[in-house]
Amino acid sequence: MKGYFCFNRIFAGVIVLLLMVTLFFACTKSATDTADIDTNKGDNATITAAADQAVVSGIYDDLFGIALEIGADAGYNETGRKAAIDKLSAKLGIGCFNYDIDDVMDDQWPKTILLRFGAGCADNTGRVRAGNIQIIFSGYFFYPGSVITIKPLTYTVNNVKVTGTKTITNVSTGSLYKYTSVVTDGTVTLDSVMVSFISNTTLTQTSGTATLGDVTDDIFKITGTDSLVYPGGIGASIVVNEADALERQVECPWIGKGKALVTVNGVSATINYGNGICDDSATIDLGDKIKAIKLPK
Repeated sequence: MKGYFCFNRIFAGVIVLLLMVTLFFACTKSATDTADIDTNKGDNATITAAADQAVVSGIYDDLFGIALEIGADAGYNETGRKAAIDKLSAKLGIGCFNYDIDDVMDDQWPKTILLRFGAGCADNTGRVRAGNIQIIFSGYFFYPGSVITIKPLTYTVNNVKVTGTKTITNVSTGSLYKYTSVVTDGTVTLDSVMVSFISNTTLTQTSGTATLGDVTDDIFKITGTDSLVYPGGIGASIVVNEADALERQVECPWIGKGKALVTVNGVSATINYGNGICDDSATIDLGDKIKAIKLPK
């Protein structure tokens, strides 16, 4: 009997120990699963923000090119020089736009241009612009100190509504053509979600300075910071460093080179735009996750 009770006590102890071990591992597995789910949520939020950044920044970058080309056509990039209308039409679409100027007197500033794209028209890349944009020149685009203010009034790109103010300031020195670009109160609607956008970047011209009258061969490198804010207050910060500067050809609808770092709640991903080829491909890299994306026109 004594041996029997001892055996029962030992057996009961083993059972209790097994239950404790099982409970421990079950709790550990549950905690690990929860952590994995939270990690995936954080990663997915950052990847989504990175994809949105590629779209939104492309829309606002395009406004710089529009102002540059309209300025060339109107003769407001530098004194005494106008671009050929056929080159402008090729960029913005043949028969797709017209514009009015409030004051056509030479060398009297500011100049306010109302640019109209009408109900919608595709350019040579298939990008469909519609509505009106206001562009105010404080002086010639290429002259240091000039400020160009761009305001989308009823403007859409591929049916995406765009608002805000983009202010370009010429900070060139000598033969170096350089501009600051600040976007305030920007909003775009992506898949029925309104996303706020602000930006503070610097554009330095790296090609085309020998042919200022022809802006179609201009290439700029872009550095600086952007910010996206989603409904509910979730924000994404974007940084482009000098070493990974983005490259934008005026005649290319997409960023062709460089990297942007996108961070949401401490989780960072990199948008890699490639090595200088004008195409609509990019990748988003986050740890061991790589997502290929197609940039919109």
